[in-house]
Formats: sequence, structure tokens, C-alpha cells
Amino acid sequence: IEVTYALINKHNADLRCRHFSFILDRNRIVSIGMNNSKTHPMNLKYNYINKVNEKISEIVGTHSELNAVIRFGEEDCSNLTLINTRINRNNVLDNSAPCNGCMDMITQLNFKNVYYSNIRGQFDKLHLTNS
Repeated sequence: IEVTYALINKHNADLRCRHFSFILDRNRIVSIGMNNSKTHPMNLKYNYINKVNEKISEIVGTHSELNAVIRFGEEDCSNLTLINTRINRNNVLDNSAPCNGCMDMITQLNFKNVYYSNIRGQFDKLHLTNS
């Protein structure tokens, strides 16, 4: 959480929310990602859909989870942990559960553990089928 708040000034404040993803190898942060309004070609590999189930992979911005994976540069994350945080417009830790497209990526890359901040300012563990 401290690292999340320290990164806020480096993030685009024009976005509705500021999402951060941390990839950990044991207790060491090996990659940090932030959400971005720009698209990325890797979006096409995953199933990003909108609220009416239309595919939006080609137009959606780069989510923090994907940004962290791109920066890390690995395709096998089976021994790694992903932690998501979100700071809302009131500067409060908020829900950062992965969306459908990011869940698709998390599953394909086989993350060992995934944690995300919730609306109570605490963390929940995502129950993955591979764990």
C-alpha cells in the first residue's frame, strides 16, 4: 500500500482511477505496472469485453496487470504473485479486482497467487483454478 501511494505522483491523474499491479517473486517486487489510456498490441491476446459482452480488446487501454507483465517480459508466471491496488478519486484504497480480460491473462500466464484491494481497504485473494 505504501508503494502504491508513493507512485501516485508518477501516474496520469486524468484517469478516473489509478490502478497499480505488482509482480512479486517471493517477497521481492520484480515488476510494477500502471493503467494507461493507450492501447497495446498484447491486448488482442486476451478477452477484454464491455458490460454488454462486446469484444473491446482493440480499443481498451492498457490495464495495470498487462503493463506489469509487459515490463516483466515473461510468459510463464507460475511461481509469481500478482497484487493489484486501486486508488480512487478520493485518494482511498478501493476495489481492484481483475476484469474479464485481465483474468484471461492471469489464467494464461498461470500466476501462482493473485491478491487485490477491496472496497474496505483490505486485500482479498483470488481463487484460481490452478492453485
